[in-house]
Amino acid sequence: MRKLRLGVTGSMLIVGMVILAIYLYFVGFWNVVAVISKLDLRIALAAVAIDVFCIGLLAYSWKLFLVGGRLGFPLAYEIILVSMFGDMMIPTGSISGEVMRISITNKRTGISIGEVTCSVILHRLLLGVTFGLVLGIAFLSLAVNNMASLAQIIVFGAIAVGSIVLGVFGLFATFNMKRFDGLIGRWPERLVRVIRFFRRSIEGERIRAEITEGRANFERAICLIRRRYIITSTLLMLARWFLIALIPYLMFLSLGYPVSYEFILIISIFLSMVNLMPIGIPGLVGVMEIAMTAVFVGFGIPADIAVSATLLTRLVTFWFELGLGTLGASLQGVRGLMSVRSGIEK
Repeated sequence: MRKLRLGVTGSMLIVGMVILAIYLYFVGFWNVVAVISKLDLRIALAAVAIDVFCIGLLAYSWKLFLVGGRLGFPLAYEIILVSMFGDMMIPTGSISGEVMRISITNKRTGISIGEVTCSVILHRLLLGVTFGLVLGIAFLSLAVNNMASLAQIIVFGAIAVGSIVLGVFGLFATFNMKRFDGLIGRWPERLVRVIRFFRRSIEGERIRAEITEGRANFERAICLIRRRYIITSTLLMLARWFLIALIPYLMFLSLGYPVSYEFILIISIFLSMVNLMPIGIPGLVGVMEIAMTAVFVGFGIPADIAVSATLLTRLVTFWFELGLGTLGASLQGVRGLMSVRSGIEK
């Protein structure tokens, strides 16, 4: 099964590379190279530094929810890199990356699955809330300056409000699980039946005990979360959204083509939604380049500048991050082999 999954991922990556090659052919590859050759390297490198810093904000804003200092920042950063690698190579709307984050944290720190799951769920919910807040702020700014149509305000306003409402409701439900016992009371038994349908050899009682223990750990972890952790994490993630938009913004500046920051902020948030589409191509290679270029050109940016800024942005936000994720995954693999070796020697 694992070999089949890797084979499918490899095949879809090839499909993405073919789409990318076709895209480069039609946009005029050598014209784009000529434009990029004139970029200000110092500004472009500043965008790379911002990306590294944003990953750190993501790691620290999550680390806050694992109370007690049991997860150091360097390890949290490394685990986030592995999680990003999983999301890029196995595009499932970030589910694969979160599963990897939970599993690795449990193995490396000994923190229970329930506690780690609690931290990841809270982090994801706050990510949705801050996404809606930043989207709303950006479009409000455009509306005040008469830079957005009524239709755009309605559509993106609805997306912003929906993200905030769903995130807030999710947080309320997470902190008040006992109020929803009537809705979720039977799900453990149903889950046991599903698992036993595929694995008859697994004992039902053992699964029930593990689920019960996991929920107890989850609820215990929720009780330890203080308001200051939620506020701090929210502020860090808000800052991250605003900083991420600086990456394409600086790429345009490096090409000598200044653009509106509010405009870039909106596009960055919109493209983050596109990135969650379960198309199956790792990193949406080719698809994301086409989407970014189309949006830039649609807002009146010259095609050669739009393509150049797109490729430079993707060089940082996908290829550079993929390299960091590969490094993080490699470190995890090496440590795993070392732990197995030490276990054999003992």
